[in-house]
Amino acid sequence: MSTSLTYTSLSTLAVAALSFVVFKMLFSRKNQFPTDGLTAIVTGGSQGMGLSIAEELSSRGANVVIVAQDKGKLARAVDTIRAKALKPQQKFLDLSFDLRSPESAPRIIEQVTQWNNGQAPDMVFCCAGNCQPAFLADASVETLRGQMDTIYWSSVYMAHATLNLWKRPSVPENKLRVNPPTRHIVFTCSTLAFLPVAGYSPYSPAKAAMKAMADGLNQEVAVYNGSRLGSGPAPDADVAVHIVFPCGIISPGFENENKIKPELTVMLEKDDKPQLPDEIAKIVLNRLDAGDFMISTLLLGHLMRGIGMASSVRKNLMDVFWNWVGSLVIIFVAPDLISKCQNWGKQRGLAATGPAPSS
Repeated sequence: MSTSLTYTSLSTLAVAALSFVVFKMLFSRKNQFPTDGLTAIVTGGSQGMGLSIAEELSSRGANVVIVAQDKGKLARAVDTIRAKALKPQQKFLDLSFDLRSPESAPRIIEQVTQWNNGQAPDMVFCCAGNCQPAFLADASVETLRGQMDTIYWSSVYMAHATLNLWKRPSVPENKLRVNPPTRHIVFTCSTLAFLPVAGYSPYSPAKAAMKAMADGLNQEVAVYNGSRLGSGPAPDADVAVHIVFPCGIISPGFENENKIKPELTVMLEKDDKPQLPDEIAKIVLNRLDAGDFMISTLLLGHLMRGIGMASSVRKNLMDVFWNWVGSLVIIFVAPDLISKCQNWGKQRGLAATGPAPSS
C-alpha cells in the first residue's frame, strides 16, 4: 500500500470518527437524567443550593431525602420541598447527620433504602459544605483541616457508601431487567478548583481534590458499567458521575463568608457576579438532562472551566470550545493575578491580608 493511500485512509477514518462524535454532541436529544418517580438524596439540603436542587427535583416528580445537621432548618426545608411536588404520591424525608463523620454515610444510605421500600436511591447530590476564606498563613490549622473535612471528606464518605450499594447486584437475575434508569452521583464543586484565587487557600484545595476524585470515579464506574455487558455478576443499573462548578452563590453561607473574606480577595474576584441558588439549580438539572459531566453555570464559570479542564472528559462541543479559549486566556490571567497581589503588598504592606475594616 502506498504512503499516500495510507494517509488518505487514515484521514478518512479520522474525519468519519470526528463526524460521528460531532453528530452525537449536536443531535442527541434523549433525556439523560429522568427524575419522575425516582428517589434522590441531597446532602446540605436544608438551605442554599442544596435546598434549591431539592425543590427542583420535587417539581420534576422525584422523591427527595434531604440531609443536614440543624433539625429546625430541616423541618422547614422539607415543608418547602413538599410544596413543590409534582404529584401527590411523592415522598419526602429529612435526616439529621454530621456528614463529616465516616459513620454517617452508611447509616444514611441504609435508612433511605429502608424508607424507599428496600430500593436503593437513584440519585445522590453532594451539596454540603461551607467556605472559610483566609490566607493560608493566617488560617488556623483547625480551619485548614475543617475545610477538608466539611467539603472533601463529607462527599467522599457519601460516594463511598453509595457506590458500595450500587455496585452490588440485588438479585441474581439482574441481567433480565429491561433498561433500568442510570444512577447518578453529583458533586458540588467550585470554579476555584480550576483557578485558585489568593485568600481561598483553606477552601480551594478541598474543591480541587473533589474534582480529581470525580475524574477518577468517571473511569472507575466505567468498570461497573462494563460488567453489565458481560456474563458475570453486575450492578442493577449503570452509574454516571457529574460535578458542578458554580461561582458565587447568594445564600446565608455566602453572607458569612463575605464577613471574613480578605479585602484583596474581594478585589480579585470583582468580576464574579453571584447567582441565586434557584437559578443555578435549574441550570444544573437542565445540563444533567443533556448528560454533561462537568457543569458550569455562567460565562465566567465556563471560561474558568476551560482554563482548568486538564485531562477531564469533554462531553460536548462547548467543552472543547471553552478549553481552547481558556488555554489562551490563562496565558494573560495567571501573571496578572500575581502582579495584582504583588502591587497590593507593595502599597499596603505585609499585614494587608485580612478582611476590610467594618464600617
